[in-house]
Amino acid sequence: MFLSMPMAANAESPYYASNALYSTYTSNGLSQQDEMLAIQAVYSCRCAISTVKREDRALENARRLLLVERKEKIPEFMIGMTLAAACSESCFNDKAKGDHKFSRNGKPKAIGILQLWPWVEKYGVDRRNLESSATFWLTHIKRQLRKTKRLCKPRTKKRAWKQAWVTAVRAPKRGGRCNETVKHWRRFLKIQKIKRSIASSEIDGC
Repeated sequence: MFLSMPMAANAESPYYASNALYSTYTSNGLSQQDEMLAIQAVYSCRCAISTVKREDRALENARRLLLVERKEKIPEFMIGMTLAAACSESCFNDKAKGDHKFSRNGKPKAIGILQLWPWVEKYGVDRRNLESSATFWLTHIKRQLRKTKRLCKPRTKKRAWKQAWVTAVRAPKRGGRCNETVKHWRRFLKIQKIKRSIASSEIDGC
């Protein structure tokens, strides 16, 4: 995955080398709805459940991703965006390595559950740590909101996030990427549909 360059790091940044100390979250803080969302998101991602070992790891990682989204106060209408990206990028594998074809020596350029490239490490990001990678990824997208609101003038908050997302994960482009969509968007809409179904079931008492 390619991420457009964020602003320069500084000592106050949570990604600055001395501050980037991330621990593995436990899933105790998840609501019952989020727990169900994590499970169904993984089961809808075929490559994540090809073996029992992969399935168990994917379920735990999906829970951890949702905890990061909640910690970062992602709005309800965008909850599940890391789940969509994680399925497409790594099949929920936080040890994944990819994008070998972009490397001269054949070594992987993309590392981790969201397949971040080496340049993010200068901001203190540990690409092999799920929480570090997901926190950076989400924060970087949030930083694009002001830019896309000014440039694209979206009519809804969800469209603003959609534009910020594609702006964050692709190379800078003159005129912006107002009418483009990330490859994860269709899967994200599916996850949002699952989320609404879970909420509806609870309301109906099922």
